[in-house]
Amino acid sequence: MSQKEVVNALRDSAPSKVDTFEVDGVKVLVKPVSSLLIQEVVSHIKDPEIPLSPNPDKEGRMDENPFDPAYVKALREAQTKRANATTDTLIMFGLELVDGLPKNDLWLQKLRKLEKMGLLDLTGIDFDDQFDKEFAFKKFIAGTNPMIMEVTRASGVSKEDIDLATDSFQGNAAQ
Repeated sequence: MSQKEVVNALRDSAPSKVDTFEVDGVKVLVKPVSSLLIQEVVSHIKDPEIPLSPNPDKEGRMDENPFDPAYVKALREAQTKRANATTDTLIMFGLELVDGLPKNDLWLQKLRKLEKMGLLDLTGIDFDDQFDKEFAFKKFIAGTNPMIMEVTRASGVSKEDIDLATDSFQGNAAQ
């Protein structure tokens, strides 16, 4: 398929309807997110190399060992990073705060309390930076599972598309 055909197919399948919801007293506009953007983001998270182990039946031969515990753990971590990157991308580009952040910072006080309790890590978020602060609100307050599903739906991504994309990653394909 040529690039022009791809662009036309995407344009034809792209939903034009966006919905507005209210979360914690804040109007949130749900917008479609480009599947190509998501693919690009997750493509930067690579699976670990499959380790080699000596084959006891064939002297001197090394075979891939996809059951190595360290490899299995690293593979799960890569899959988790991909899922988190996908969610962060959907939140960042698919949720828009119509009137900005809430007037009070009660939501932020609650997040900081969770951090004090050791239940949440807010390092890396600069709450003096408006973009970081808004992203934190979207991620931890507005980015509920139903909202993420609305963004996914608005983006024209079906469950089958998600399953296909997940299976396309190295090491995820059905064996």
